[in-house]
Amino acid sequence: MTPDGVVELVALINAVDEEGTDPDGEAWLAWRRSHEDQGLGCAPIPPTELTRMETTEDPDELRAIVESVILADRRIKQGPPS
Repeated sequence: MTPDGVVELVALINAVDEEGTDPDGEAWLAWRRSHEDQGLGCAPIPPTELTRMETTEDPDELRAIVESVILADRRIKQGPPS
């Protein structure tokens, strides 16, 4: 996110293992947390939001879903305001 509040998105990665060994992508997120940035640039997408993303054909709706996921993740990672 830029200082102006603009969300910059590099990629969406579906980290759910197709063979069922990591159904919620948590192993992938744990791996990302082992990197220098502790995975701060990664945000898990709740299943309901993933379903919405996969079913919409409206680019504005998709953008709104992604932004809401990123902003919710940011609030959690930053904690309550000081």
